[in-house]
Amino acid sequence: MLVSRRTRPPLAAGLVLALAVLAGCTAGDVDTPAPDATPTPTVDPGPQPEDVVATAVIPEGGIDVEVGVHPVVRAGEYAVLTLDLTPLEELPDGDPVHVNGFAGALSRNVTLRPPSNVRLVDLERDVIHHPGVGGDDWPVVAPRQWDVLRGPEGSRVLIPYAAPADDVTSVSVLLPGAPLFADVPVIEGDVPSSVRPDAGGGDPSATGTPTAAGTATATPSPRPEPETLDLDAIVEARTFPLDSSSSELEGAVTTTESTERIDVQLGSDVLFEFDQATLTPAASEAVALVAARIAEREPGTVDVVGHTDDQGDDAYNLDLSQRRAQAVADALAAQVDASSYPLQAQGRGEAEPFVANDSEENRALNRRVTVSLTSTVVTRTDVTTTGELPPFGEKGTVAPGDAPLKIVNLARAWEVQATARRVHGHVVVDLAVRGDDEEDGLGWAVGFLRGKHPHRGDGTRTPENVAGRAVILHGASKLYPMDYTTGPTDGAPDGEWLTVTDLDAGAWIDGGQTRMYSFVYPRMDVDTVTFQVGNGITYSDDFRLLDVPVAPDASPTADG
Repeated sequence: MLVSRRTRPPLAAGLVLALAVLAGCTAGDVDTPAPDATPTPTVDPGPQPEDVVATAVIPEGGIDVEVGVHPVVRAGEYAVLTLDLTPLEELPDGDPVHVNGFAGALSRNVTLRPPSNVRLVDLERDVIHHPGVGGDDWPVVAPRQWDVLRGPEGSRVLIPYAAPADDVTSVSVLLPGAPLFADVPVIEGDVPSSVRPDAGGGDPSATGTPTAAGTATATPSPRPEPETLDLDAIVEARTFPLDSSSSELEGAVTTTESTERIDVQLGSDVLFEFDQATLTPAASEAVALVAARIAEREPGTVDVVGHTDDQGDDAYNLDLSQRRAQAVADALAAQVDASSYPLQAQGRGEAEPFVANDSEENRALNRRVTVSLTSTVVTRTDVTTTGELPPFGEKGTVAPGDAPLKIVNLARAWEVQATARRVHGHVVVDLAVRGDDEEDGLGWAVGFLRGKHPHRGDGTRTPENVAGRAVILHGASKLYPMDYTTGPTDGAPDGEWLTVTDLDAGAWIDGGQTRMYSFVYPRMDVDTVTFQVGNGITYSDDFRLLDVPVAPDASPTADG
C-alpha cells in the first residue's frame, strides 16, 4: 500500500526561536506582552532532501523490501532522485539479496541498463526522463553496489536525471513493483549523502539507530563510506516526448499523438466498399473525428497516404490506394481550413504493410488510409466514449472490477485487483498481483502481463518482457499504455519503443507476496473504465475487469 507523508517543522526549531527571544530580554527593559497578543507564526519549510515523502513495499529476491522516496533535488542541469531500500524480513541464510526486479534487468534484447527502469514522468507536459549515463552507457549512480542488500539497514541509491523545467514543482516516479508515485516534490537543496543516516556500524550517536524501525533485528553491517555522485561523469541525460494511442469508433480510427505530431489510421473497410474509392455514408463520423484532431494543432501540411493489402496486381493496388487517399483528403478539405492545413494525398499500394499479410484479419489492418500532421498541440480533447464494449474471447475471464479476481497461469494461482485514478488528466491503473498459493523460492513471475500490444505494427522493437498487453476500454474506445521511442542506438538502429509501464514483468513473486504494476494511459474524463489484458482468444489467463472506478484527479495543477 502506498503511504505518503509530509514532515512538519521540528518542535525544537520553535523552542530555539523562543529561547533566543527571551535571551535578549530583561524584566527592566521589556514590557510584558498582553495576554491576547498574536504569536509569531511559524513557516513550514516544505519537504527537505532527507525527508521521505512516500513509501511502498515491493517483493524482491523472495523478501519484501520497503522503498522510501525522497524529493527530487535540483543540482544544476541535473536533478537527483534518492531512494532508500530496507528489507522487511531477515535475509535468507544471512546472504545478500540482489534487487534484480527493481534494478530493471530488462531483457537481453534491450540496450538499457539498470536502474533504467526507474524513470521520472512529467504527465502535465507528457515527457519522461531517463537516468543520466556515462561514457560506457551505464547510468551514473551512487553508491556502486546500491542494488545489494547486505543487512537490515538496507541501502540507498542516488539517480540523476536531466533537470525538469524551472517551473516544474513535482513529477511522477515510475518505480517497478510499486504504484506510480504521482506527485513527488522537486526542490532546491543539497543532494543527500549516499549513506543513510540509519546505516549500521560506527558510533550510534553519530550515525543514528543501526536498524530501521520495523525491520528484522540482526547484527548491523560495518558503516559504509559515502560515495560521491559524480555528476561530471554524465555524458547524456535524455528526455523523451510521450505518445498517446487510442482506437475509437469500434476500431475505425486509431490515433497516435505526441505534443509535436499526430498520426491517424483509418480502416479502409469502414471508409470504402470492397475495391472502391468512394467514401461510404458510415465514413462521415470517422472523417469528422480526424478533422477535429487536426484542428487541435497549429497549422501545417497534412499528409494523406493510402495503403492496400497484397491481393491483386501491384500497379492496380497503387492506383487504388492513391484514389482512396484523394477521397479522404477531399472530405477533410471540406471540414478544415485548407489554407491553414494544406492536404497532400499519395498512394503506397501494398509496399508498406502494417503487419504481415498472412491472414484475412491482418490484411484488413493493411487496408488503411493514414493521416499525419507534424505540428504542436494547441488544445486537447479527450478520447470519445461512445458505443458498446467489443466482444471478449471465450477463453478469457470477464469479472466485475470492484473485487479481486483469481486466475491460473503456468500452474500457479494468482489474485489480481485493479484500481484507477486520474493524474493530470491521464488515467492510471494500478494492478495488484498477489501469489495466491504457497509456492516459495521458485523464482516464478507473472506471465500474463508480458508482451507488447500490436497497435505499433510489425517491426516495432520493445523489451522482451515489457508489461504492455493491458488496455483500458470505455464504450467502443480502446486506450493503449503511453509509450515513446528512444531513437536509434548502437544496439537498436531502428530505435526501441518503451511503454510507461514496468519494462520487465518478469519479477519474482512468492506465494502470499503482492507486486504492483502501474499503467499510464492517455487522457480520458470518465468515472469508470474496463481494464483488459489480452483478447480472451489466445490465452486462458486473459481477463477483462468491468467498471473499475476512476478516482478524481488530485494533481496540484489538475484542471478538474
